[in-house]
Amino acid sequence: MALTELEIKNAKPRGKPYSLSDGDGLLLLVKASGAKSWALRYHTNGKEKRAGLGKYPKVSLANARGLKTAFKRELALGRSPQKRRKTVGVKALGSATFGTVADEWYETHEKAWSDSNRAGVRHRLDAYLLPKFGERPIREITLPELLGLLLDIEKSAPSTAHRTKSLADRIFQFAIMRGDSDYNIVLSLKKSLKPVRERHFAALTTPRDVADLMARIEAYHGSAIVRAALWFSLYTFQRPGEIRGAAWEEMDFGVKLWRIAGHRMKNKRPHLVPLSCQALELLESLKRLAARTEHSPFVFPSKVSKTAPINALTICAAIRTMGYTTEQMTAHGFRALASTNLNEQGWDSDVIELSLSHVEGNAIRAAYNHAERLTERREMMQAWADWLDGLRQNGQKCSL
Repeated sequence: MALTELEIKNAKPRGKPYSLSDGDGLLLLVKASGAKSWALRYHTNGKEKRAGLGKYPKVSLANARGLKTAFKRELALGRSPQKRRKTVGVKALGSATFGTVADEWYETHEKAWSDSNRAGVRHRLDAYLLPKFGERPIREITLPELLGLLLDIEKSAPSTAHRTKSLADRIFQFAIMRGDSDYNIVLSLKKSLKPVRERHFAALTTPRDVADLMARIEAYHGSAIVRAALWFSLYTFQRPGEIRGAAWEEMDFGVKLWRIAGHRMKNKRPHLVPLSCQALELLESLKRLAARTEHSPFVFPSKVSKTAPINALTICAAIRTMGYTTEQMTAHGFRALASTNLNEQGWDSDVIELSLSHVEGNAIRAAYNHAERLTERREMMQAWADWLDGLRQNGQKCSL
């Protein structure tokens, strides 16, 4: 089991020398006098050997782990770590790598995070920072290198670039606290990225406002199709054009997914929307209604023609009918309403952005998100629907 700084500090001398294992061959040796030092147990040519890695606390736990990693890397390359230490010194060989510091920072803080936030941080580490800097001593990472990475991310995903910069900032601060770095290079990147400016649409965002909105939707006396479109907008918070153009062939009831083709998306990429139990029940009711009328390929067909969806202004007109001004609520406002409340509820921002179809431009990263975060998005969409039903005080939670 890995050691902690507290365990090391509390290791008291005994009648004779003893050792504490940090795993993977790294040992803390405690002499009868109380002096502590590091040693690495390794094998070469079938024989067990030990290498001294320096005295504690001059060589910290993080430094010792970094030195262990560097030592074993030299062995794997067929070099003599002992000879290299004499040439470059312990500090250069054993400087804590960015990956080592990042992993220790992650392990220190992950228990305080939600599952979705933990997955988001892990993704940004694995997708961006660790491939570039994981094996590098953290003291050797330069300002131009980090800036280059962030600017590269910014080209396709500005918001992700800002979140990655914030993540690097926290890791460097942690490194300084642990004595693994002397300066936080992120501090010099304050205005290096363009501010992310988003267009804000009028929306009702407080829980009381949301509850009032639902009461008005329930009391809406217009078309049943339009009322259903309002509920569907609230449960799925997709763009108005994607809502009104929803087709039955896009609904996969078997796996509870709404599959929107790329040509219908603003970003021209296919999008998956996990369907909550409530959204599925709404769709089932619309199927029963459609069975009694002329068939239409659209979930929300026009009143004038079954071969066309509802008009682009229909939802906005319904919102005006319910008594809201354009400064209070719009068809696009369902997205801001959901985003605001989901962020306040502690859901990971990356999961929220993916659900809003604010995807990254890089095809590989988009594929990663598509494959790896759907489970979290399912969980969030169901929790969102349950939260809405809780505001209505008559909702029943259902399993995924």
